[in-house]
Amino acid sequence: MQELFTFLDNPYLVVLGDSLQSLPGIERVDLLFYNVENAKTELHSVQREMNNQQAFQLDFDRESVDTFNAFRRKQNSQNWLGINNIPYANKRSTDLKQDLFSEMDSHVLCLSFPNSTDFSKDVFLFYFRKNTSDFGLSLSDKVLSTSNKAIIGHLLYNSIKFQLNSVKHNQQSLRLLNEQTRYILDSKYQTELENTNLKTRNRGNLIQLTEFLINEISHNSKDVFYLSEESKEHIGEFSGTVFDLKKQLSRAMTMAKTLNFGTGKLEHTLKTDYFSFSPSKEMHIPLSSTETLSEENVKHTHSKTYDFLNDMEQSAQTVIKLGWKLTSANVGHQFEKPITASAISDKLKHHNSRIIKLLEQYPAKWSLIRNRFKPLQNVLVKAENKAYEQAS
Repeated sequence: MQELFTFLDNPYLVVLGDSLQSLPGIERVDLLFYNVENAKTELHSVQREMNNQQAFQLDFDRESVDTFNAFRRKQNSQNWLGINNIPYANKRSTDLKQDLFSEMDSHVLCLSFPNSTDFSKDVFLFYFRKNTSDFGLSLSDKVLSTSNKAIIGHLLYNSIKFQLNSVKHNQQSLRLLNEQTRYILDSKYQTELENTNLKTRNRGNLIQLTEFLINEISHNSKDVFYLSEESKEHIGEFSGTVFDLKKQLSRAMTMAKTLNFGTGKLEHTLKTDYFSFSPSKEMHIPLSSTETLSEENVKHTHSKTYDFLNDMEQSAQTVIKLGWKLTSANVGHQFEKPITASAISDKLKHHNSRIIKLLEQYPAKWSLIRNRFKPLQNVLVKAENKAYEQAS
């Protein structure tokens, strides 16, 4: 499987895998380190085979662990070693190129980096030939000098250190990114689940409300009305006002009863076809429309009625705070320019159609006078009765 990123493995193994690509003259690099993921000391190697690179994890017995860890602990950050100084050089393994160990002219650059887990060192071993031919900079018989080795060690050490830090930084950045992505996905899932539950509860509440309204409309009637399962689904998606729903039900009940005329049936099923849930002039104005009238809407068709409702709501709130009874006289007295109870009644009478439209258009406004101010409630009751009579 092709990895999306090249740094998802242990940082030391990532760097080991890239080491031969950046050093064309080197035939082999070993890594002796403590693998935190596996909680043990491990020995890995990459070697050239013709034009390909092969990676190995080399096994060793338990008795060798202490020897290898002792070797790790005593290494400096940069150190040139002979083959015989490497603790596993004489161990036979089918994975190792034994001829490389047998070359007496080979030199090994040991680079070590602190491991904070087992408080030892993680060691890279780069196998060089004694001459400078590996770098293609001179004739093959020229031997690596001390200054050559110092420069090579310094450059490789800082290069490996930079690669390790880069891999660790990228891995940490990816962890943070993944953590945030998981949080976003979990939040999205939670929101979708909450929305689904909310829709389910809303659907149940709407159906209960509908059945209550059916009983209210058909009060004192011998006829019995039932909602079909399909109509329940449609009503569950209804987003209009209670007033709209009641008008729809009244029409549907009239339709059902009319279609059963002559059959003698007293039980009627309210089917989806009897409802008209498509938007129309008689339906409510969506809540996405402006909830408040700004200064720019001063020329609104019903602006005077709108202001009157605002004044009446504000005055009613003042009356309640004062502990007075919510009467027309008290409410009128609290207007900025006080008016009489008869003036309120007169405005409610002559502006009742506009008041009804505004109450439907802004269902979240004027909650106090909607629910507790008797003169305004009487206007609403009369409008509902009139709509029912027209639908019947």
